Amino acid sequence: MYGSIGKMGITGMQCATNQAIAFCIPSEGLTHLKFLFYALKNEQQALVAQGQGGAQQNISQTILKAHPVPLPPLPEQKRIADKLDALLSRVEAGRERLERVPKLVKQFRQAVLSAAVSGELTREWRGGGDAAWEETTIGELLTGIEAGLNVKCEERPPLEAERGLVKISAVTWGRFQQEESKTLPPTEEVPETRRVKRGDFLISRANTLELVGACVIVERITKKLYLSDKVLRLNFKNDGNKVWALYCLRSGLGRQQIESLVSGNQLSMRNLSQDALRSIVLPLPPLPEQVEIVRRVEALFAIADRLEQRYQSALVSFQRLTPALLGKAFRGELVPQNPADEPASVLLARVRAQRAAEGTGPKRGRKPGKAAGQDGAEPKRRGRPPKAQAIPTAMNEAEALRLLQERRQQRAEGARLVGLFED
Repeated sequence: MYGSIGKMGITGMQCATNQAIAFCIPSEGLTHLKFLFYALKNEQQALVAQGQGGAQQNISQTILKAHPVPLPPLPEQKRIADKLDALLSRVEAGRERLERVPKLVKQFRQAVLSAAVSGELTREWRGGGDAAWEETTIGELLTGIEAGLNVKCEERPPLEAERGLVKISAVTWGRFQQEESKTLPPTEEVPETRRVKRGDFLISRANTLELVGACVIVERITKKLYLSDKVLRLNFKNDGNKVWALYCLRSGLGRQQIESLVSGNQLSMRNLSQDALRSIVLPLPPLPEQVEIVRRVEALFAIADRLEQRYQSALVSFQRLTPALLGKAFRGELVPQNPADEPASVLLARVRAQRAAEGTGPKRGRKPGKAAGQDGAEPKRRGRPPKAQAIPTAMNEAEALRLLQERRQQRAEGARLVGLFED
């Protein structure tokens, strides 16, 4: 009822709730449990729209009780609930299969990189046989490594006329993302030599164990961004080795070395020093074979990109399926209607009449009690007890005890018990 308004479920056990959760108990013989669940699920956005409050939206029981829901005949409610059960279980099964796609695509990319750095990808291009490649280190391929600044910035991407520092998230997810940056103070002096340019090879020197050492080659940049202290730029002697080094560092061969060389005990942040980075060992095929490997990897990665695009499109379609099915169900279009079904209006009227006859309908207030003085009894009072009546002094002890006993008996016989909720 507040916080995550409109989230709902059906309990599978006896339980108690706190004040943030409302129990909806269907009327027996009038409302089917699953039908009520799906009807409210279909109204989730309408309920959210009625939320009140500032920091934490909430809806009251009054709003919830007053919210209208459709009420078809009871047999039709069951048919709708059963049909939705069947269809939505198929939707969920499809969604679970679809959600395996990103993991499969990631495994495909890693398999391509593994074949690339082991020589398997170009075995037939070489005419067969194992790859007789040299070994080198990252340091031997570089002219230098550049680091940036550690400056307190405004946590937002810079505007067109502003300058910014790249964050580690700019290089984490496979492609350079210039929006993952923060804005430098206008008065901060930054060497222009640290400005990020198209074609730069960037690598994170600090992150979690799984993400430290993530690297990209900048393909496009329009903002005035500069290196930060946690993002390094590698300057290569031969730009022809740049893409090959990228694939090697992203492969299982490169990741194993990076994760073994990082320092720090904090789970949230590990560090890769420049000396450790320079020591990473890479296979080095001849330049013509590097060019062929890069061509083949890019072609296979393009297939993976198309698979990811189709996955995103299918995911959007799946997200629309459940609301579409619920909408169709509560427009009366999902299951056939049976003219022989007793109309819900007739059922509702009968249930109301039965409750009225049994005195079980919802009522407010208390039952009328006997007026004071009737039958010589007093109604039970709330609040402070009445003042004790004085016993006449002109009587002996036996008479006083008898009178006191009579008054106690009268109060006991005239007592009324008033419940909090009465039928």
